[in-house]
Amino acid sequence: MDFQTLKQEYQHCAKCPHLCNSRSQVVFGSGNPLAKIIFIGEAPGATEDQEGIPFCGASGKILEELLQSINLSRKDIFITNTILCRPENNRPPAKDEVENCRERLDQLIHIMKPKVIVTIGNFATQRILGKAGITTIRGKVFTATVHDHEFNVVPVIHPANLLYNGRNPEILKRMKEDFQVIASVIQEKKKQKSLAEF
Repeated sequence: MDFQTLKQEYQHCAKCPHLCNSRSQVVFGSGNPLAKIIFIGEAPGATEDQEGIPFCGASGKILEELLQSINLSRKDIFITNTILCRPENNRPPAKDEVENCRERLDQLIHIMKPKVIVTIGNFATQRILGKAGITTIRGKVFTATVHDHEFNVVPVIHPANLLYNGRNPEILKRMKEDFQVIASVIQEKKKQKSLAEF
């Protein structure tokens, strides 16, 4: 299976009847389908549900600012979520919803074969690493495997935290530090010649 086939397969996914009724559309992901860096968030919010693009609202603007701080842009990465459909009232995804989207995310990783996955917030980190507690593991480098494909994982604080805290400079500083870790991992991969130039 290739990227486009996977995307088409999930375009009208009906595995979660409740989400099918509440969503406007499936938000598969955006960015470069050939990228070796995948960012994974929790679930689409209201703006993402309308636009069909992950992180296109206020959190997305912060994410772009953080990407720019390490000389990356959306065209250098691929962004998706733990689940593809917006839960009503922006509630956290239910366990069965995460499970229903598990094979899709595993297949995406298998097809794209990323060298680095950045998990945004607790839900994505729990899904990829089986670990929670983003405040204690943020900015650390882990190794994970999906379908025999090994990659590095860097958990980061969700950009929404900055919004909830009135753009607290201390939180922004921590977030930029985490992105410097991402930049270091990318540089190391380039040295090993396992990550192509962007």
